[in-house]
Amino acid sequence: MRMTKTKKLLLALIGCSLLLIGLFIGRAQREITLTLGMFTGSNWDVYNAESYKVIDDAIAKFEKAHPNVTIEYKSGILKQDYSAWLASDIADGEQPDVFMVLSEDFNRLSSLGALLPLDDLIGENEISTDIFYESALSSGSYQSTQYALPYEINPTMMCVNRDLLEREGIAVPEGNWTIEQFYQICAQVTKDTNGDGTIDQYGSYGFEWQDAVNGYGIRLFDDEGATSNLNRSDVREALSYIQKLKDLNGGYQVSSEDFDKGNVAFCPLTFAQYRTYQPYPYRVSKYSTFKWSCLAMPGTTDNQKTSQIATSLIAINSKTTQRQLAFEFLETLTIDQEIQQELFENSQGASALKSVMASDSTKALLDQDALNNYSLKQDVLDAIMENAVIEPKFKKYNNVIERCDYLITNALNENKIDDQLVDIEREIDNQLK
Repeated sequence: MRMTKTKKLLLALIGCSLLLIGLFIGRAQREITLTLGMFTGSNWDVYNAESYKVIDDAIAKFEKAHPNVTIEYKSGILKQDYSAWLASDIADGEQPDVFMVLSEDFNRLSSLGALLPLDDLIGENEISTDIFYESALSSGSYQSTQYALPYEINPTMMCVNRDLLEREGIAVPEGNWTIEQFYQICAQVTKDTNGDGTIDQYGSYGFEWQDAVNGYGIRLFDDEGATSNLNRSDVREALSYIQKLKDLNGGYQVSSEDFDKGNVAFCPLTFAQYRTYQPYPYRVSKYSTFKWSCLAMPGTTDNQKTSQIATSLIAINSKTTQRQLAFEFLETLTIDQEIQQELFENSQGASALKSVMASDSTKALLDQDALNNYSLKQDVLDAIMENAVIEPKFKKYNNVIERCDYLITNALNENKIDDQLVDIEREIDNQLK
C-alpha cells in the first residue's frame, strides 16, 4: 500500500519532534553547571604561586569524565575576605554547590544547617573513611555527622637544631620523647656561651601553653562544650611547666630571629612552614645556617597524641540541586589519588590520604630534603599525623579557645597564672552558657 501524503507529513513531523526533543535533552544535559567556592593563595598563610593549578586540573579531570557538566568558580577572593564573601552568598541563597570551609567557620556553618550531611552519600558511593587520617576526617565532623571532607592538612612538628645539640653533646631525641626530656634539654643548653654575663643560647622558642596542654593529654572542655576544665591540677601543672620554660631565659623574650641565627635548640613549626623554608623544591631557604630536623611534639609516657593539626575542608551546599554530582566532584578533590598527589607536590600542606603520604613519590620528595641539611622522614611524618590531637567540635569552640589563649597568655606573661586561673575559668564558663 502506498503511503499517503498525509501519513508522510505526519511521520516527518513526528521525526522532527523527536529530533528536537533529543537536541533539547542533550543541550539540557550539557548545560549542567556546578559552582565552586574557593579562595586564592595558601590556607596556611605562606606563599603559594600554584594555588589554582591543582583545582584547575581537578576540574579538567572531572569535566572530562562528565562531558555534560561545567565547573565554575570566582577567582581572586583572598582568604581574609572569604568568610564574609561566603556568609553573604549564604544569606542571599546563592552559596556555591561545593565550597572550601575555613576551620574557624566550620562549627558555625554546620550548626546553622548550611552544609549537606555526607554520611549517606559516603555509604551510597561505598567510600571507606579509613583512607583518611583520623584527625583530619574528624575535623569535618560535627556532633557525630560528617559535613566536610579534608582537602589538605598542616600538622605542627618540633623543629630541632641538630648542630646546637651536637655542640652540646646531646643526642637528638627519637621516637616517643617526653615533655620531661624536652625541659631537661632546654635547661642544659640555655647558657651564656661567650662569657659576657648574658644568656645567648636558648632551649626553645614558640612552645606555648596549648602545646603543653596537648603534651599532657588534657581536655580543656567537655564533649558538649558546656563547661571548661581549666582550674584543675593537671592544667595547672601544664601551665606551671610553661612558666618554668620561660624562667630558664632569665626574663629575656626569645625571638624568631634567635632561632633563625641558630641560637635556639627547639621551635614548633608547621609542615607548611617547613616546606616553604626549604631551597628545593620550594621557594626560600630561611634556616640555612644550621642542620635541622623535625620530630613529633613531646608528650608523656601515657600520651603521644601531641601534635596539633590544621585542616582545609571542602563541603557541599545543603541546598544544592545536584547532590550526587557535587559529591562526585568532592571525591575528585579529596579522594582522587592523582589529584591529591599533585596537591602534595605543588602546595605546602600534606594530604589527608594515607596512601599519598605513604607513596614513593612522597618519600622521594622528603628524601630530597635530607640532602639539603633538612630531615623529616616519611615514617615520622606519618606517625605525627596518625597521632594528632583531635579538636573539640562545638559551636562556640573557636571563640572560646581564642579568649582562653588571650587570658592565659597574659596571665603567664605577668606571672599571675596561679592567682587568675579561677577567674579565667569562671569567665570561660559564662561564655559557654
